[in-house]
Amino acid sequence: MAVLEQSVTEGADAIAELLTAELAELLDADMTARWRIRREQYLPRVLLLRHDNRIVAAALVSSRPATAALKIVDLWYCEAPALTPMLDAVIAMARQARAAVVKWEIRHDAGLPEAARPRGFVEMQPRAHPDPGVDGYALWLTPLPHTEPRYYAQSTEFTCGAVAGLLAAELVGRPGFSGDLRDRRLELDFWRTASNFPACEPIGLAVAVQRHLGVDRHVEVALDTENPLLIDEFRGFDREFRIELQNDSRQHAADLGVTVRGDRVEIAEVAERISVGEIALLLITQTPMHGQNEPHWITAHASDGQTLVVVQDPWLDRPGGETWVDAHDLPIRLAELDRMCRWGRDEHRGVVFVARE
Repeated sequence: MAVLEQSVTEGADAIAELLTAELAELLDADMTARWRIRREQYLPRVLLLRHDNRIVAAALVSSRPATAALKIVDLWYCEAPALTPMLDAVIAMARQARAAVVKWEIRHDAGLPEAARPRGFVEMQPRAHPDPGVDGYALWLTPLPHTEPRYYAQSTEFTCGAVAGLLAAELVGRPGFSGDLRDRRLELDFWRTASNFPACEPIGLAVAVQRHLGVDRHVEVALDTENPLLIDEFRGFDREFRIELQNDSRQHAADLGVTVRGDRVEIAEVAERISVGEIALLLITQTPMHGQNEPHWITAHASDGQTLVVVQDPWLDRPGGETWVDAHDLPIRLAELDRMCRWGRDEHRGVVFVARE
């Protein structure tokens, strides 16, 4: 095509104005509805390409803060030749932002445009429960060969630890999610064994993982405090009850042979151990990615050992426009992971390592 003029519109309010002006006659009703979702936390931007003052392509992109991924939420173009320069513009934006991967969320009935295949986009693994509405494609800008797991989203507000633990089991060759309605019962049953009600603290989660895996898989906990965690909001009996549960978990860990170390593990060690095959369950704060100061568990399953760790995040912000594509196979740079892998006023770090063999 001829030289195209490029512009970028940032922010939910500015995008909303764009939808009532230049894009009003171009997008269909379904696409307009998706573009109207307020994704402010996830840095929404619209790229426009013009030829002779006429819009020939438009892309809505977003990014979870503190991650190294950029997602194409939607892409409109008037004719096929406009697609390639738009993809080039998105990829250039991703490189400038130091993104390791460009993801593309595509309606299931649409499929990947043929013109996109030469750029290297490949289909992502489906969810454990396939989403009939959304497929995902990925273009890795930073090569990081790894086996891509299936994605499973937590089905409650409080079962992130259970999902993280069961995914780790699946990754080391033990029973995990089956992809049918039995998975929710498995998720809840595992949560009951690991929970400090409602949250899962590191040692209790490690004990539940060890019991699920059996004695021939080694589990290790790195927790830089001997004090109980995740109990700040409780008082009286509710607090004492949870302290007793955590003390009991320490005894179960000793009985099962779970290694419990009391030092603060460095993120560089986490990345190195993942790069040689271990799985790490990480207790994080949701603040960097979602702007919410809440504890959360994610599963780290791949790393280059130096700059990036790839995680599965069981949490989706569906009201904020997220789908499984956002949370699946998500790269995070080590400095950002160091910032989020801590919890509480004293910023304690809890990591559960699971050996593959």
